Amino acid sequence: MKRVTRDQLCTSLSKDNPPALRVQPGEIFVMETNDRFATNEGPDSSQEAMRILQTRTGPAYIEGAKPGDTLKVEVLDVTPATDAYIAATPGRGPLGEYIPQFRKTKVNIGRDGVVFNDRVIMPLRPMISSMAVAPKGGELPSNAKGEFGGGMGNTHISSGATVYLPVFHEGALLTIGDCHAAMGDGEAGASAVECGVDATLRISIEKNFQVTRPVVATGDHVVTWGEGQTMELATKTAIKAMADLLVDSLGIDHTDAAMLIASAADVHTCLAGNPPYAMKVLMPRSVLSL
Repeated sequence: MKRVTRDQLCTSLSKDNPPALRVQPGEIFVMETNDRFATNEGPDSSQEAMRILQTRTGPAYIEGAKPGDTLKVEVLDVTPATDAYIAATPGRGPLGEYIPQFRKTKVNIGRDGVVFNDRVIMPLRPMISSMAVAPKGGELPSNAKGEFGGGMGNTHISSGATVYLPVFHEGALLTIGDCHAAMGDGEAGASAVECGVDATLRISIEKNFQVTRPVVATGDHVVTWGEGQTMELATKTAIKAMADLLVDSLGIDHTDAAMLIASAADVHTCLAGNPPYAMKVLMPRSVLSL
């Protein structure tokens, strides 16, 4: 099985990044991500540690993908490393004023979950926080977010999920990173459980379904996503994406879509700590099935 190793990295999102790997549609392969927080010490971090913090694995070039296509990324498995870190930084997030100094806590990933201390074990919920194709315009920072994906902070991107992304350039140039052994919706108070993972993916070019921004499908829900400099704008973007998806998929108008969203969908936070924020809308698959 082909593999993009955790030292095959880029620090931006760009069509000009050389491919780390070329794969055929339908081919199963692995993308390893690094532990970005292992060397990070907050405000006192070295320049190299700050560079590592910005790294993403890839990109993977998907043979045959061309602008206007929709990429179908099946997340077959996300296996976290055994060691991970949680970091809290003064002034960052809603609780930043109550954090007097930077603290990084090493946690262990065990069979029963994430071992925070001898009294607290958190559920193990591995996920991929950043997944992107090369954006339409020029080079962007690796933590950028938009119609191309990027730092979505969507906890539904985990084992068993399928992520649909629009393609803007030949080969799509997929990157992943910022992975977690566990993350609460919003990642509101500090970092999530930061770690390296081995992500097993199968990517194909979707012929029957087209997207203009990221959509995630799980066994229970179809999830749209939105970003913005305010929570209100991020929420509006995610809801409008769901409304457009309902209109296109069910042949209804936006008035009916508004009724379905108000009655059946749940609006959840993806990233609530600092702008740009991110939100998601979950629609049961009994209402909308891709």
